[in-house]
Amino acid sequence: TMDDLKPVTHLFAVDITLASGIKLLRQGFNYLIEWSKDARVGLLFSGNHTTNLFSLLFVKVFEITTSSYSHKKNALNFLDQVSSVYQQKYILTSLVGVDGTQAFIDEICKLAESNGLPSESFRSSLSEFSADEVRSHLSEAEKFLSTALGSESGVNAIFTNGR
Repeated sequence: TMDDLKPVTHLFAVDITLASGIKLLRQGFNYLIEWSKDARVGLLFSGNHTTNLFSLLFVKVFEITTSSYSHKKNALNFLDQVSSVYQQKYILTSLVGVDGTQAFIDEICKLAESNGLPSESFRSSLSEFSADEVRSHLSEAEKFLSTALGSESGVNAIFTNGR
């Protein structure tokens, strides 16, 4: 593709509380995995005041992966798999009957291990993360999307530079 001739950056702006946001994120990942080997990816997650603990853990998984393991071969596949689990169990269904956050962390660790990423690093970081800190980051992203881009709450988009 053209991305491979002249790499571009794709910035995903995703509301993690909406199924449409996670669907767009997964479609973007699938494009990158299948068609573009050299594109760069930026992630800008937003949420709302009702963002639950599972959503905050989801954001933290992305933060850990992008800051420490983005150079790993299967990082993008791992993030797509995490997004799939999140989409199936925590967005499209009622949270009634869903196991607690420890079960979610265990599932993330299994996915990390199967993709050659260190599961213990995820386990310790996710067990000790600050929900308030992640909520603060989501709020900052929401403000940025609103002021800098004129985006309304709940809008999902992929911004691509240069073309």
